[in-house]
This record gives sequence, structure tokens and C-alpha cells, in this order.
Amino acid sequence: MKATILGSGTAVPSLRRGSAGILLQDGGGNSLIDCGYGTVHKLLQLGLTYHDIDRIFFTHIHPDHVCDLTILLFGSRYHLEPREKDLTLVGAPGFKKFFDGLTAAYRHWLVPTTYSINIVEQDEETREYDGLSVTTRKVSHTDLSRGYRFTGETGAAFAVSGDTDACDNMVELGRKADLLVLECSFPDDMKVSGHLTPKEAGRLARQADCRKLCLTHFYPPCDLEDVRRSCSREYSGDLVLAEDLTAFRL
Repeated sequence: MKATILGSGTAVPSLRRGSAGILLQDGGGNSLIDCGYGTVHKLLQLGLTYHDIDRIFFTHIHPDHVCDLTILLFGSRYHLEPREKDLTLVGAPGFKKFFDGLTAAYRHWLVPTTYSINIVEQDEETREYDGLSVTTRKVSHTDLSRGYRFTGETGAAFAVSGDTDACDNMVELGRKADLLVLECSFPDDMKVSGHLTPKEAGRLARQADCRKLCLTHFYPPCDLEDVRRSCSREYSGDLVLAEDLTAFRL
């Protein structure tokens, strides 16, 4: 299993960081977790295109987590190289309503003509996707926000928070995970409800007892050395501060 952070930033435009997106590669193919601004371009840097993505898991539907879905679907209609492989989109209950509204806004321009889109609304449960076991739980951000735990064919476990405040469900998703990816939006002295600070992220990772912690989703006020120091006071394990294209083999 390989996980690559495609975008380590937020809604704020940055030359350094794209918006939220992670590529997960396992025996079951290529999965995206979120598809924020810059995701499709980062895939190109890895030698992948809209043809290669098998499924997309959405943590929630804020623009910085979904806006490149429009680009991917529109590109998939390119008549000289149309996508032919079916695409699965996974989100919380209510995702289909959002998707129907998105496609209606663009009329026929996002509707597939050479492949099919399969919408899966996954709530607090575990499902299998071509050998990839995926568990979802509600997290503390919006009504449609879900954290994920992915378990591959080799048994490696990878957990992702999306945007969240501290919550027990995210601790459980990250329990003993080989890699736990948590958002870390603002410094400790700029706490915003629905998001984690470095201290909170470190405490959550310690409670989960994960093997490795990666922090991502940094707003501009985050000074990375301060983030590292604060998080490390709570979590003594292996800590990585994400950059775009930071990769992990699990």
C-alpha cells in the first residue's frame, strides 16, 4: 500500500500547497481521498490521468475537498481520449443529492457518455472495494463529514480524518494504524471549532497509538517548526509534516 499526499493545503490559494487530496494505491487500484484544487495536476506529475482513478472517497463536500471532481469528470469526456472505465464515488448519506445538484448546474457537460458513475453513500460501516476494506465514522466538522480507515490486502491500515475537531470516532479509526493522517489547520492559540490544532492532533494520535502520524491541511498561520514542537509534546511517535507529494509505503 502506498499513500501520497497530493495537496497539503486548504481553501487559501498557495504556490506551495494544493488543496486536500490523497492518492492511495493498493492491490485494488488507484483511489483518491478527496479531490480538491490541484489534485488532477498533481496526478499528472505522478504519471496518472483521469483514466487511472478507480474510485474517489470524499471526507466532506467543502470546495477545497471536491472542486477538482468537476475537472476530472469534464476531462473524462474528452472525445479523443474518453474515459472508458467505470468510476465509483463514495461519500456520506446526502452525497448523491450534492452530486445531482453539481451535475445539474453543468447540464450535460459532466455526464458520462463512455463509462458509468457509481455513487455509494457509506455511513458508519465497513465495505469492500476490490480487496480494500474501508471503514467510515462520523467526525466533528459538518453533518456529511466522515473519517476513513483503509485496510489493504497485506493488512496495512491507513486512517484519514478529513476536516475534524477532536472526537472519539477519529481515535477509533486511527487505532494502531500504520499511518494516521490528521488535519492541523491552525496554531494552538488560534483554535477554530471543527478543526484540530497541533496539540489536539498530537493528543488524538497518542490516544490512537498509531505507528506514524502525518499532519496536513495547513492554513498560512501555521509555522511548521512550532507545529512540530507542539504536537511532539503530546505524541512521541514518528511525526511527518506533509508537503505536496509526500509519500508513504505501508
